[in-house]
Amino acid sequence: MRLVRTLRGRLLAIALVWCGLFLFATGFGLQTMMRSYWQGAEADGLRLQIYDLLSRLEVQQNGMPVVAEPMTDPRFRQPYSGYYWQVESEGRVIGRSRSLWDTSLKTQGLKSAFGGPDLFIGKGPNKEPLLIMTRTILLPGSDRVFTLVIAKDSSVLTQTLKKTRISLFFGLVFAAAGLVLGFMFQVIYGLRPLQLLRRELGRVHQGHQESFRLRYPLEIQPLVEDINRLLHHYGELLQRARSHTGNLAHTLKTPLSILRNQVAQLPPEEQCALGEQLDQIQRHIDYHLGKARVTGAAKILGVSTPVRARVEYICRAFSRLYPHKTVDLQVPADLAVGVEEQDFDEMVGNVLENAFKWSASQLRISSADLGGWITLRIEDDGPGMSEDEIARSVLRGVRLDEKVPGSGLGLNIVAGLAEAYRGSFIMGRAELGGLAASLSLPKVARVVS
Repeated sequence: MRLVRTLRGRLLAIALVWCGLFLFATGFGLQTMMRSYWQGAEADGLRLQIYDLLSRLEVQQNGMPVVAEPMTDPRFRQPYSGYYWQVESEGRVIGRSRSLWDTSLKTQGLKSAFGGPDLFIGKGPNKEPLLIMTRTILLPGSDRVFTLVIAKDSSVLTQTLKKTRISLFFGLVFAAAGLVLGFMFQVIYGLRPLQLLRRELGRVHQGHQESFRLRYPLEIQPLVEDINRLLHHYGELLQRARSHTGNLAHTLKTPLSILRNQVAQLPPEEQCALGEQLDQIQRHIDYHLGKARVTGAAKILGVSTPVRARVEYICRAFSRLYPHKTVDLQVPADLAVGVEEQDFDEMVGNVLENAFKWSASQLRISSADLGGWITLRIEDDGPGMSEDEIARSVLRGVRLDEKVPGSGLGLNIVAGLAEAYRGSFIMGRAELGGLAASLSLPKVARVVS
């Protein structure tokens, strides 16, 4: 069933069915024509033999015919050669060929052959199959009715038809093989542009190129150009939206800083009330900016991020802040995920920031290649979290430790971005004793170094 779900399979199936039906009809028709031809040739041969026999008959004074001269074909004189003739009158044999020796042919109750009125199938002296032709005649000088009988061994015709069928079969098999190969070449060559289009689409999806570059047949090229225009337009819209988001963040940052400085000059009771409101505004801004990034993240085509290279880059940045902590990096260099680099850095950066912040001295980063997904596992030897704390940590604005700086949005953004890319973000107990964060993201083609 899977074969006929592809264009190639459907075209080949149609071609094979048509080829089979056409060759079957052709073979049946040719075999019928050849059989008719050989049967007609045999009947014409027997008819000529009857005319030859008739030309050699002479009527005696008693009115009975005799063969004045022997038949041209010497096989009529060779005993039991398979070629026989005899002359009958009133049901009695009055003359026979020497090849019959002392026997005679049975001409009564014979089965008709080839649908002819004077052609029959019988048995010879040695029980060999015979093709028999009879002809009723009147001879000058005699008032009797005579019947001329000519017989020929039909096994020769049978062998000829058998050889013809075998030759025809092998000829049709050869023709079928040639037609099938021709159909396969036609289908493969005809559908090659679609295969190239699919390959280019995979490269666009994996981030190796941003648009379709090859030239395609006239039936496909307009579609490819429309897709290229759509990709370009979508990329411009996404870039513009992210630019506006960044501009909004920078625009609000300055007024908030001024307000915080002004609040610091107010009485303590007013500082507390206004400071709480400003913190709430900051959290809302951070959340909605992160949400705006998440909204378009999974719909980006043509993105590819090398996992190990970006993890090493982020670890080097945090190692400057936490120089006493070691990182055991167990990630192959040839893995890549279909995630935009900024989103990947934000997800892994938030998780690593927590790991560096809460670990005692050691972190371990490993990866697993599970089919079409890459799972990045980040473990630390810190205090870890309970199940309730894990559930609360991914909620928006929740901070488990108010003494440590932060907005409480990091893990929430990580979970949202992972979900937007149809991945997952799971936390649990690590083998090192602390927290283990597993980030599953879609896999793309391996990075070529």
